[in-house]
Amino acid sequence: MKIENTLSFIIILLFSCNIYSYNSNNNCEKLMQEGNNLDAVTAAKKIKDEYDKHFCLGKAYYRSNMHDVAVKAFADSEEYAKLPVDQMFSMLYKGIAERDLGEISSSTKTFTKGLETAKLGNTKYLQMERRFLYQLGQNHLAKKDYLEAIDFFAKSTVVSANDNERAEGYDGLAMAYYGKKKSSKAVEYGLKAANTYRKVGAYNEYADAQIKLSTYHLGDNAPDRALDVLQKLERFAKDNGSRYYEAKALLEQSLVFKHKNDEQKAIESFNLGTDIAKEIGAKDLLSAN
Repeated sequence: MKIENTLSFIIILLFSCNIYSYNSNNNCEKLMQEGNNLDAVTAAKKIKDEYDKHFCLGKAYYRSNMHDVAVKAFADSEEYAKLPVDQMFSMLYKGIAERDLGEISSSTKTFTKGLETAKLGNTKYLQMERRFLYQLGQNHLAKKDYLEAIDFFAKSTVVSANDNERAEGYDGLAMAYYGKKKSSKAVEYGLKAANTYRKVGAYNEYADAQIKLSTYHLGDNAPDRALDVLQKLERFAKDNGSRYYEAKALLEQSLVFKHKNDEQKAIESFNLGTDIAKEIGAKDLLSAN
């Protein structure tokens, strides 16, 4: 396993089929893959195809944390879309950028428009339909509108085409149920998410799901189960060479020991986790504790 400090936007995969016309082999994309996002902005402006230019420009702006201009670039790319799926990807990315700007209402309108567009193709665009359903679930989760979030996440799992997609839906359902203070349901779907991520070899997502699962167990007044989950994750991280998740599991164990009023073990776990985090330079773990 390795650390993946990626924005939510980056985890969305592009279609690799012939109903999507975007040329992902352009120089802008290559520069982004190398982490040269500002250079990618310059390269995008040189692309001749108008859709490709504005779409890649939006991605490069987004990865440069310039979300406001990213929204405009995605909106512009939508105007130049040659195929429905090009248009839908523009809507999808625009909606994510709007959400990250804190414009949840605008984002929800964008995703809803995308979902309605996907439905026009009947079953042809089910993959896009699932993506919009999932993102609408995320929006309602952000608004703490948990019943609506549960509805959208549940619908996204129904139209999921594979276990990766189902795992995302399960993870969303677990978070929504936890927000609704239904911890037993959160545990149920959190376990499904973790097991499915592990099944498909998505080990970073599996590790994150395990950490959330421990939180759900705590909410369900089962600290021993929470601790068991985290100790298993610690061993799994060691076996798979992930010092990051080893540290994270230890730091989370410290919180559970505190919950159990075991101050000595809480301090020991905290110190072990902190030492590893410092050793690998995991500033996010250190700042969170």
